Amino acid sequence: MGLSLTLKHLKQLGPGRYAYRRRVPESAKTAMGKGEFKRVFTANGAAAVAKEHARITAEFDRAVMQAAKVGMGGAKDPTPREAAEVNALRASDLLRGVHGVSDEDEARELLADLLGEEKADPALYRAVKFPAKAPPAHTLEDARKLYLKEKLAGGEGDENRHAAERLARVFARVGEALGDRARTCALSDLVREDARKVRDHMLACPKKGGGTLSPASVRREMNTLSAVVNFGLTEFDLRGKVANPFEGLTITGASSGKAITEADKRDPLPVEVITAMGQRLTGKLVLLWRLLAGTGCRLAEVAGLRVQDVVLTGPVPHIRVAWHEDRRLKTAASIRSVPLVGDALGAAKEAVKAADGAAVLFPRYARPRGSDAASAILMKHLRKETTNPRHTVHSLRHNMKDSLRLAGVEKTVQDLVLGHASPSIGEIYGGEAARLEVAHRALLKVAQSVEPTSS
Repeated sequence: MGLSLTLKHLKQLGPGRYAYRRRVPESAKTAMGKGEFKRVFTANGAAAVAKEHARITAEFDRAVMQAAKVGMGGAKDPTPREAAEVNALRASDLLRGVHGVSDEDEARELLADLLGEEKADPALYRAVKFPAKAPPAHTLEDARKLYLKEKLAGGEGDENRHAAERLARVFARVGEALGDRARTCALSDLVREDARKVRDHMLACPKKGGGTLSPASVRREMNTLSAVVNFGLTEFDLRGKVANPFEGLTITGASSGKAITEADKRDPLPVEVITAMGQRLTGKLVLLWRLLAGTGCRLAEVAGLRVQDVVLTGPVPHIRVAWHEDRRLKTAASIRSVPLVGDALGAAKEAVKAADGAAVLFPRYARPRGSDAASAILMKHLRKETTNPRHTVHSLRHNMKDSLRLAGVEKTVQDLVLGHASPSIGEIYGGEAARLEVAHRALLKVAQSVEPTSS
């Protein structure tokens, strides 16, 4: 039997002239801007053809791997282990095209001779020549990619996109702090010094509006990084063998009085600002504002309301804050019924009437990321009434919190109205009807003390 070598994706066009053609995977088509990868080359002799085939295949693999990561916050270059796995697959693919040899070892020797260690792709040569060599160890970048894929579904879907963007932001800073080590260093070789470098770099990172990241922000980003490392240690069977150097790292100010709390970031709005906004805004936007002020709900909770979520009949008019396809909720505690009292009830009636048969109250904002758009336009108007950086749309929740406190409403009922997690609420107040009645009494107390807005 004669010796022959069949190379996939290759067609001979004429003497010494060949065309290499491959279909581009769906995941890479958009970024590469084409559905087919094609190269034409000339070569004389089997060895020259094999070397050129290996070179072009490597070019294709790199292009596809880079394109598939565009838009996912991922590093464009493969990790050492990924590159080794790709080359192992390429070597196996080439070996299947070798015919007329007695065994696999002879086939590998033939391919290695044709490729040549220096003249073709060295990594492919090693994959062909030394198949038993252990693959490179998993790196921090391998852990990040697996975390993105397994825990965040590759960043697909509205519920995962924000987390994927946050993950990308954190690892961009890790890359700035550690350089190429973040991609190439084995997970098991990361040390405490690496963690300190990342921490110190983050503490020096600038933030929007001036200044640097707060210790509390750095703590949150380091917690994300630590979670990725722990996930990698588990999935790569390193748990118990390798310590996580990012755990328990001291960040001065992150857990002391210097830390910036959520309450520190926003102040309640003065009554005159709330009133001025009610007079400035028009159309459905003012109805949205009045509902926010009168219920203490989060912006996304009101912006995503469907007409069916507004109950205007019965002893206690209310809105149902519920999960649906166009509006995810922050926590399980966010799912609740919020009574409509005073101006909020009037705004709800006007909004239902203005919907005029539509399924949602605010079509412009009842969509994925719609609350971001609503926030942007409301903040544009709010900045005309106050320049205090701690005054935001979310400040209205702080207004409601203060109003509930001043009205003497107990903490568990405050949580019930605002949708904060409180394990004792269900035990104390029972079913939905009872919880609605309790929340209604609380908001009536608020309304009797001071109306939170005016139409």
